[in-house]
Amino acid sequence: MDVFLTFAKEFYGGVFTEEGIGDQRCRWRGHGQRTMVIRFSFVNDSECGLSTNESGGEYSMKLIVSPIDGLLVDGFTTIGVRCIYSTHDVTLTLPPGLNGLSALQINGHEHDDGVITGNGVAPLLSMQILDGHGINGMPLTKASIGQRITLDLVLKNTVIYDFYVYSCTANDGTNNPDASINVVDSNGCAVRLSRAIDIPIFATEPYNHGPKHIFLHMYGFQFTSSQFVHFECRVKPCVRSCHRQQCAADVVKTPLVLALRRRREEAERNGSLDTLRMQTVLQIEAQQTQTAALVSSQEKLDVDKMLPACLLILGVITSLIVLFCLRSSTIKLQMAEDKSI
Repeated sequence: MDVFLTFAKEFYGGVFTEEGIGDQRCRWRGHGQRTMVIRFSFVNDSECGLSTNESGGEYSMKLIVSPIDGLLVDGFTTIGVRCIYSTHDVTLTLPPGLNGLSALQINGHEHDDGVITGNGVAPLLSMQILDGHGINGMPLTKASIGQRITLDLVLKNTVIYDFYVYSCTANDGTNNPDASINVVDSNGCAVRLSRAIDIPIFATEPYNHGPKHIFLHMYGFQFTSSQFVHFECRVKPCVRSCHRQQCAADVVKTPLVLALRRRREEAERNGSLDTLRMQTVLQIEAQQTQTAALVSSQEKLDVDKMLPACLLILGVITSLIVLFCLRSSTIKLQMAEDKSI
């Protein structure tokens, strides 16, 4: 989806999506031009907050245009962008063909696996983080450490397409190998990491050509170098069905000739369906800090030494008070006796 913006004068401000303010991939800077083209991909519709309404056939997003890049100042504008596509049935009325035959020929169920008939659209794939364990949670952009989350990859149109996922990583957004872990290996299997990633990886079977999900359960975690966790996966779409199944290791080695033939046949069948690299970002919220008063062993030892002395002083004071009271009582009795005499 392309959005064309035209400005009355040279634009040096910034444009960003409402849900992608902190993401550089969802920001565009002006360099003095009067026009700007902003391009969104439908492949990963959750990356910058692009929402989808399949029943109404609509993609929508909010753009914020600010006169100063990186700041919201007086004069900023919010633009609602909508892309509407038709979901209605189309009826064709064709004239008779030659020799009285119908101009529209409809074949039976037999088909060639190497040909996609009809006006097939590109496979609609998405990748997102969901709340909780399972595919029914709400999409998340923020989470806390230890929170149950799910990494979910979805193929929406399974009438003629299938897909599998492999080589997923999580990193801090840099090329630092010390801040990167494997989430899914090259065979498409989940890589277990205590308190972070559970096994196995799950794959659903689409019902009535509905969406297919490949997902795994995780717990919120972050790298010390950043509060943002960047997830990246390799996704391979296939025509009708993938020869390679999710997390299916080859127990029996295939001869080289057969393996090359199988790869060639799969490549011919998939045509121009290239391997995709899909990404999503999760922000880890700051944890609340708990404080506690600590007493050193030396301080405790000093208190223990002072306790007997304190008790002795308290006893002396108590004895003096008792003696003073007795002395006062004796004096009063003696004075009373003197008066009576």
